[in-house]
Amino acid sequence: MPQRVLIAGTSPLLAGRLAARCLAAGDRAADTEVVLLSVVRSRPGAPAPGRRELAAFVTEHGSGPDGPDALGAGRLTVVCVEPDGVDAELKAWTAEQVWCVVPGWDRSRARGARADAALAGSLLAALPGLGARRYVQVGQDPVPADDRARRSCRDLERPAVEACLDSGVSWRMLRTAPVVDARAPALGECPPGAHRLLWALDSVRAEVADRVPDWFERQPLRVAGVAGLGLPLLTADRAAGELWRAGAPGDLSDGFASVPRPAPVPLTDVLARAGAVHGIDVRPVPDRADFNAVDRLLDLRLTDVRRQAVRLGGTAPGGPSGAAEAARSGGPARGTSRSEPDGTDTAATATGSARAPLPPPAGGTAPSQDAPSLSPAGQWELFGAVRAHRASPDAARGTGGLRQRVVDVAGRPLVLFEGGTGEGPPLLVLNALGQGPGFLTRLCAHLVPHHRVVTWQVRGTEREDPPWGTRHQLDDIDAVLEAVGAERAHLLGWCTGAKIATAFQQHRPGAVASLVFLNATFRQNDRWDGMDTKYESDLAAVCRALDRRPEKAAWMLDLLAPGTAGGSGSPGARDAGVLGVLSRALTDEVRRPFRDAEVLVRYARQLVDLWRLDSAAQAPRVAVPTLFVCSEFDGISSPARAREAARCFPHARYAELAVAGHYAPHDRPALVAELITEFVRAPREVADLVRYAEITWHIETEGTAR
Repeated sequence: MPQRVLIAGTSPLLAGRLAARCLAAGDRAADTEVVLLSVVRSRPGAPAPGRRELAAFVTEHGSGPDGPDALGAGRLTVVCVEPDGVDAELKAWTAEQVWCVVPGWDRSRARGARADAALAGSLLAALPGLGARRYVQVGQDPVPADDRARRSCRDLERPAVEACLDSGVSWRMLRTAPVVDARAPALGECPPGAHRLLWALDSVRAEVADRVPDWFERQPLRVAGVAGLGLPLLTADRAAGELWRAGAPGDLSDGFASVPRPAPVPLTDVLARAGAVHGIDVRPVPDRADFNAVDRLLDLRLTDVRRQAVRLGGTAPGGPSGAAEAARSGGPARGTSRSEPDGTDTAATATGSARAPLPPPAGGTAPSQDAPSLSPAGQWELFGAVRAHRASPDAARGTGGLRQRVVDVAGRPLVLFEGGTGEGPPLLVLNALGQGPGFLTRLCAHLVPHHRVVTWQVRGTEREDPPWGTRHQLDDIDAVLEAVGAERAHLLGWCTGAKIATAFQQHRPGAVASLVFLNATFRQNDRWDGMDTKYESDLAAVCRALDRRPEKAAWMLDLLAPGTAGGSGSPGARDAGVLGVLSRALTDEVRRPFRDAEVLVRYARQLVDLWRLDSAAQAPRVAVPTLFVCSEFDGISSPARAREAARCFPHARYAELAVAGHYAPHDRPALVAELITEFVRAPREVADLVRYAEITWHIETEGTAR
């Protein structure tokens, strides 16, 4: 009978590499079947790989000495399952050896810790039913200063050891540092360390080039806080090889081990090479005093990279043995037991004896404290390959994957755009008054793979439209719900759409599951005075004048069209610089309400009508979860007013994006879509699930400012 190995993981990259190692493992490979269970929830910006993708990846890297055909037919089974489907899937399998790959690489620590703990718990509970004789758990190997990660690692290892002892299953607890691999982006992964650095550079470059394509040909990108730091560049292939040697042999004693880390490469060198690959002159500076907005954005996105870096010139966190490993990793050294913080000697208590030393790798010699570093040439090649494999998330074309159809409402055509097949209530995206769908194309492209999305062409500004006030907009939402066959929906209101969404929730409370407000304007007559942006003040004066004197519209056209995406932002904020320049893709869209005098008058009267709406009075009666997503450099809709409005909603969360402007749903669609997706799934937990350095959560508990 062939041996079956079950490899389940929250990292398709590392689990797939281990599956490839297993299939190509010497003479016994022909007698081994591998079940690769990928437990990943696909998210905007990080799509989970499918079964065929993973099978091709494993086949590519798992050829034995006779080439890919040595894998044989039927020896690899790939299963992709959502986290809540793991328990049911495990009932269908038996396996002599079980690997649990939970390296803690999710960009969100809280979300990753939950996913890793859930998978490990399911596998441990299923060990008797699987008939497993051996259990190997692969977790993260934190840097010495990361106490939170070390606690998380111990919290995963302790119940695993206890469960294996209770089940009579032999075990190994292994740890690995984050890896680098050219195929990581294609598998939807961005491990900490080097990959986060490459992503930071690429994302900043893309956001700037969308505005001024040749910016980095003339301007350097400055970084601070990197002197004296280094990154270990551990390739996924090397990590998988070390892990397999430490955990695969069936006759090894129970124990702990860590993959040796390469000697760290100076972070300044890594940044210089990665910058050159992306066409950016990256210059280290001693402090952040003269940072512009682009420098600040990169600095925020490098926060996690600095957390993974180690000090140069001291004891590098390699793969030491003896007491040094115990001190670094919080686990026992090879051939030692482990003492927990409460004084309990876990290993000795659990097994009655100290651990035997782990075996050396192939060749019979123990690994050195620092494995060989990736050469400069290797770094150039790897960084270039990562960039080549990273599909641009903002390359949405057309209508963002939405289908167009026309329905009749109140005797007039209403143009709908819809797509996606997600379960649960659909997402109804309320565009701003007077705007076309182009502002939200990128956002919808990121939402469609995860939700059913519906938006429409807001009426009332076209020449053939009758006057269309706020009440008519509510009727349109009613009609859209009926047209798509939905009784309830999540409402996403962008800009002026936020006030209309609030009014609809009061109009039909049972039809609204939640509210999301993107760069919302809650401007209201005689309320929150003094909080207008300059653009809002000018717009209000002109719109009131046009409501009274529409014949003045022709000469006011050029006074109103916003020329920047950000402006000066909140009072006291630094200038947005190039990040305040309007994206070239929005040049025509932003002038839509200002293209001629008649359209401008219609638009002005819609706004005047909307400003009469008392959203502040409605907000305390909104009983559904509400998420505000605003921007530091929003020079069009006042972030200060949005924060005050959020305090009026009983179940509100307020997230502010640093160094972002009014069109953040267009400029950072993956991040905004991730916020929306996690909020819809777990509204009370979203502030923990999406806690990144470029997000400030001003309201974390219901209705209470921090």
